[in-house]
Amino acid sequence: MDYRSLVSRADLHYDKTVKRSEGGLPIGNGTMGSLIWTSPSAVKFQVNRVDVYAADCSTNSFNQRHSDYGYACGFVDIDVVDYGEDAFQDEDIAQHLSVFDALATIRGAGVKVQTFAVAHQDVFAVRVEDDRPFPQGINVKLKMLRPAEVVTKNHTAISELGIVNDMIVLKQQFREGRHYCSSAVVIGISGRDSVIRLNDELGGKAKVNHTRTSIGLGQPNETEMRLCLKPGPGRADIFIASAATFDEEEDIVAKAVQQLEQARNAGYERLLEEHKAWWNAYWSKSYIALQSADGSAEFVEMHYTYYLYLMASNSRGGKFPMNFGGMLLSPRGDARHWGAMQWWNNLNLYYNAILPSGHYELLQPYFSMFSGMYDSCAKAAEQQWGSKGIYIPEVVWFNGLEELPDDIAAEMRDLYLLRKPWEQMSERFRDFAYSKHPHESRWNWKYYEKFVDGKLVYSDKGYGPFGFTTHMFANQVGVAYHFWMYYEYTLDETWLRERAYPMIKGAAEFFRHFPNLRKEADGKYHIVHTMSDEKYADGKDTMDSMSAMHGILPVVLRASELLGVDEELRPAWKELYENLAPIPTSDHPDAVLRTDEGEPAVWVGAIGPVLDNRSHIDLRPARFCSLCTQETAHDNPGMYQTALATIKYQEARLAGDWSRAASEMSPMARVLANMGLAEPFKQVVLAQLNCVNAEREYCYFNDTGRIKFFENRLTVREGVNCLSAQRLGNAAAGLQLALCQSEPPGPGKDPIIRLFPACPGDWDAEFSLWCHGGFIVTSARRQGAIPFVKISSTLGGTCRLRNPWGEQPVRITGAAEKSILSSGSLLLFETSPGRDIMVEPS
Repeated sequence: MDYRSLVSRADLHYDKTVKRSEGGLPIGNGTMGSLIWTSPSAVKFQVNRVDVYAADCSTNSFNQRHSDYGYACGFVDIDVVDYGEDAFQDEDIAQHLSVFDALATIRGAGVKVQTFAVAHQDVFAVRVEDDRPFPQGINVKLKMLRPAEVVTKNHTAISELGIVNDMIVLKQQFREGRHYCSSAVVIGISGRDSVIRLNDELGGKAKVNHTRTSIGLGQPNETEMRLCLKPGPGRADIFIASAATFDEEEDIVAKAVQQLEQARNAGYERLLEEHKAWWNAYWSKSYIALQSADGSAEFVEMHYTYYLYLMASNSRGGKFPMNFGGMLLSPRGDARHWGAMQWWNNLNLYYNAILPSGHYELLQPYFSMFSGMYDSCAKAAEQQWGSKGIYIPEVVWFNGLEELPDDIAAEMRDLYLLRKPWEQMSERFRDFAYSKHPHESRWNWKYYEKFVDGKLVYSDKGYGPFGFTTHMFANQVGVAYHFWMYYEYTLDETWLRERAYPMIKGAAEFFRHFPNLRKEADGKYHIVHTMSDEKYADGKDTMDSMSAMHGILPVVLRASELLGVDEELRPAWKELYENLAPIPTSDHPDAVLRTDEGEPAVWVGAIGPVLDNRSHIDLRPARFCSLCTQETAHDNPGMYQTALATIKYQEARLAGDWSRAASEMSPMARVLANMGLAEPFKQVVLAQLNCVNAEREYCYFNDTGRIKFFENRLTVREGVNCLSAQRLGNAAAGLQLALCQSEPPGPGKDPIIRLFPACPGDWDAEFSLWCHGGFIVTSARRQGAIPFVKISSTLGGTCRLRNPWGEQPVRITGAAEKSILSSGSLLLFETSPGRDIMVEPS
């Protein structure tokens, strides 16, 4: 495979300026990132990091939605024009992002700017080349995100400009109670003389008003400083370093300075060589190459490759994942719609396609954040719900949940479990809730707020304790299942024991001890007073909770057996699983949606009645925890037929037009590919990438300029400053499932590899993807024919392959001392680590 040629098909090429900063060229190293865009005279950056948070779970200062903020460290302009002609106009400009080399280049009138995010350091390296007949001075401007001192109730944000040797510095600090977070941006150059300009009273030589103690009063009005380069032809190299910390004792400026000095000592050329080597190796891990007469296959392939570029640029090396809305690419400061918390049903869309790509390192920040909040989630399960295990809310701070006062926790349990009438809420509880963020799931019953006579006033939704995300319980299972899947791909027993099993057990134990899960007269365990996907308030056996329990219980049983632990708990888990009520379907007399007598039953959102009167099907089992896959047809035909019936029901509601089901967050491409439906998959994935339903489904569509997607293929589906690639993650996961599946017939069961299960008939395809058990599968389909399958075994063990040629006999070479002939639908053979196995029709 010519990786450079293949990957370069996803490059960005602009022959004009972008009219909105959101359309800029994205660069990043996984912990530090930015878009790059232009004004007529400058190239512009916003330095963003995954580990910069203005507030944490203990905050009492942000009780308005969309008011908290984070991730950004500062603005940087590289201004290449003083008095002369503008450098970056449509008639002069050419912009290019090389995805293979992760290198951005902007050419203007006599000026070229090339930049990349250094692969192994938190540094942007920028080379400016001035070939104008009369070179001008270049000013590197470092700018604050806000005034130097901002006070928001109990929260303070302090920004300081400074000078260290020949470098300019911007430091910001956030404080509230025990929360402290500080970041620094440091800029230095090589290859050109320079002078620093900080236009305060002392020229930056000392702090002004250093005796003042009142924050926000008499504050500095300087919010920008300049590093001014001497005019001259040729090159100048600029290095922009950043760092962040939660430790008040750490000298974060010194840490950023050290990063910069290391980069400057290495030099631009060496950094670029090492950077290209990392990225070129990255691309050789796996690939997908597509072709079709109508160009649709190439279009999908381009977005798939670009998705992998974005993930490596936004999610590796740090302790936290990027935010779902904005990633490391927000260009308009550090406030954004939906704030700085993580919303799991959004965030997971970025990570579902990672394991088949083989880029396991990209999942580590996601795992690190959720492992890091384990203790707080365990405390929350106990305090908020009177349960055990762990509770991970749908909307959660980066460090989990606040520990509550005992009396607040006790009343919360009574109110949220519906043991105490909502109208009897105490003033003490209401006052405590007043200062809490309404997006946080714990307090999400707080509805839209407004100011009345200077006081912030809010109401609830009218459904008691039920908000959009208050009683959603599948999230901890979704997280735990990602941990389990990582084990399934790597077979790393240390990972399973130390990292995955605590999450798996914690999720299972939460449900087993949940007070509103009880065995009823039918001998089945039912769960009451929950909700599903922001609806079905106060439902029974909601799809959210039931699919979670049906998903995690067989996995915790399998994991405990593999590890030889918790033998005494297995009977309780098994008894719950074997007597668990079924996933809700439309043939239940109280289902929120009923099908007519004689019609096939379909999955539905809940058993009613529900307070919000919602009524719809739900296809979650066809995309969640491997509850229903194509292999389920052999293991549980009834469940498989329910999946097909639900899809058929949805198709009828769409009048056969699957494009109507394509939204940014829609998992439908994944569902259809998972169930082997090639043409519907093609319709959905193309509509999803083209954002055909943007006007109907985007948040704040008018506020964001009614733009479906920008030149860089990103959207602002979530709102202002919320650049999104969620649809790219959905499309990527769907495409992988269409080409190669290694799904089990149910959670905790043995996976089986299946090739081209939903590849559109008019597409030619070639791929190399990773599967459960550490198998790398490479194959192709050309004009409908599959010439070969190569399976590279990295870990050894039994390989289970659904015969790509139906019942036709095949020859398997490399699995044993001599080749073997096999026939039948399911092929099983033993492998050794490091061996390649060829499977071909006999």
